[in-house]
This record gives sequence, C-alpha cells and structure tokens, in this order.
Amino acid sequence: MELSIINIILIIIAVALAVALIYTTYKRKQLVLRAVRRNETRYNTQLREAEGEIRRLATINKNLAEQLEAPKRNTFAPKVKASQLVDTESLVIEQKKLEQQQRELSDRNKMLWDMSLSIEKERKHIQTLKNEIEKEHKAVTDSIRYAKLIQNAVLPSQDILKESFQDVFLFWRPKNIVSGDFYWMKRIGDTVIFTVADCTGHGVPGAFMSMLGVAFLNEISVEITDATPAQILEEMRRRIIATLRQTTNPLEPKDGMDMAICVLNLKTMKMLFAGADNGMYLVRGAELIEYKAIKNPVAIYPRMKNFENHEIDVQHGDYIYMFSDGFQDQLNEKMSKFTSRRFRELLVSINAKTKVASEQAALLNAAIDEWRGTYPQLDDVLVGGYCIN
Repeated sequence: MELSIINIILIIIAVALAVALIYTTYKRKQLVLRAVRRNETRYNTQLREAEGEIRRLATINKNLAEQLEAPKRNTFAPKVKASQLVDTESLVIEQKKLEQQQRELSDRNKMLWDMSLSIEKERKHIQTLKNEIEKEHKAVTDSIRYAKLIQNAVLPSQDILKESFQDVFLFWRPKNIVSGDFYWMKRIGDTVIFTVADCTGHGVPGAFMSMLGVAFLNEISVEITDATPAQILEEMRRRIIATLRQTTNPLEPKDGMDMAICVLNLKTMKMLFAGADNGMYLVRGAELIEYKAIKNPVAIYPRMKNFENHEIDVQHGDYIYMFSDGFQDQLNEKMSKFTSRRFRELLVSINAKTKVASEQAALLNAAIDEWRGTYPQLDDVLVGGYCIN
C-alpha cells in the first residue's frame, strides 16, 4: 500500500491530535495516581493507628468502669473496723476523677471514630480515582494500538518481501506498542530496493517519523528512476530537513533517522549499499563482511557528508543483515551492553545452525531474552535478514 506524503501527513495530524489529548490526560492522571497512592498509604497507617488507639482506650474504659463499680458493690458489705475504712470524702474525689477521665476517653473515642469514618471516605475516593486512571490508561492504550494498525498498513507485508528473496525474516520488537524502527521494500522490474531504518525516539513520536520515512521512500522511488542508495539517502535528508524546517541552531531538535539501504539487481546479482549511521553485514558461509556507513544521520548535521555507495557481487545463499541499534545496545542485569562484536558473532553462529529465516529469527529472540534477563527492553529492536535467491 503506497500513500502520498499529503495523505500520510493528514493521517499523522488526525492520530496525533487524538493521541496527544489522551496522552496528556493520561500523564496528568499518572501524577494524580502517584499522589493518591502516597495518600492511601498514609491513610491506611492512620487508620491502623486509630483502630489500635480505640482498642487501647476501650480497655482503659473497661478498667475505669470496673473501678467505678467497685465502691457500689462494697456498699452493702459487712461492717469493718474503723481503721480499715477509706475516708468517704477522698473516695468521692477519686470517683469524680475517674468519671472525668471516662468522659474524656469517651470524647476521644468519638473523635477517633469520626477520623476512621473520614479515612474510609477518603479511601473510597482514592479507589474512584484509581478506576478513572485505569479507564484513561485503557483509552490511551487502545488509541496507540489503533496507531499500530495504521503503521502496519503502510509497511510492506513479509509475503511481498519473500517474492524477491529465497527467504527473509524481520525480527521486529517495538519497545512500546508502536515503533520508531521500520523496514521498507519496493520492486521495480528486476530491481529490488530494501531498507531498515531507526528513527529518532520510540513509541508514538518515533512511529510518526517512520510514517514520514515510508511516504518519502514511496515518492522518491517513483520520481527518481534508477536511483542509487546514496541518491535515495541524499534526497531523504533533503526532504526531512525541509519538512521539519531544521536549522543548524544547536538548541533546536534534530529529529531524523539512521538508515541502511540496498538496491539489488536480481538479474546481474549486483547490489549497491549505502548507510547513514547504520551499516550492513553480509554473511557468506562462515565469513562475515561488514560494510560501514557514513557517520551522518538522515537529518541536518553540523558536518554533513555525502553518502557513499558500496558495490557488491552477491551469491546464491548469501545473507544480508540490516538492523537498528536496539539489539546491540540492550543492557543485561549487570549493566553490560550486548555490543556489535557479540552481535556479529551471533549472526555467524545462527548461520552455521540454520539457513531458514524463521528459525534464525527465533534464535535472535532467544538470544536477546537470555541476555537481558529481567532487565527491561531499552529501545525498539529491528533486524532484517534477507537470503539471496
């Protein structure tokens, strides 16, 4: 499915307005939820203390009542010697003190009871807020899931990719629901143009950039015939700078993308590669050949360089790998990166085990999960593997 830049921008504006509104509400509700959780903890503590105080005062009240009842029970006691009698006046004074203490305890019990009722009311209010936040969270998640459907609609299906290669896999694992990493392919006669790109950011902002990237690639592939990878990157950079109105002002954001792109002639088995910050690996047997990129993003840059083509004679069974930096930069529980060295060794290892693309993707999945353990995923991850037919 090909969309013009105008259609893409209209889709982005429509989705952005809806998601931005819900996302802003969601972030505000998150702040409220954190405050609510702190208050709930405090109120629960106060309630437990109040309940303990009520029980303690009830015990004291009971003891006082027993002390007040004691003289009454002794009213009809047998007469005793005068030396054993308690002075009546002192007893009356003591009894009045006990009665005063009992009234004070009763008032305090009432105050604690009122406090417990207030705390319970506040707890119900907190629960209501939590329910509202959960509802808002669901609304945001549903909107982002819909945005994922739009993103998937503008990307080529893997069935289309498989028409031009012996086998192909796309190990695509967004950090959030939508991704700032994207892949793209177009076939024109015997020529196949295919790419993997890593946009600035991840999640919704990264996904919007990826849709711009797909729209630009669709337009460039039609407008510029027989374009080389370097020409495509140059034109992509020109359009991104113009569309985002980028300048060399260091205080302004420099959104863009890193990209590796290949143009393969299926008839002559010659391929051109060019990279903007992202390189490419070719695995042939047990050998891995690295093709490096120009250290410039597809965006404005303080020292902009021209992108360069690498010409490669490919063979049947060669595996071409293009990727974002999410796999290599993933940390484990010891705060160590996976690194590009381990990534290269992993690609050679999985090629020795199997040439089936789906099995290679499964091995990559197992490798990154084993590496990170319980450590959260840091970035979008995308690895494209293309087996030359």
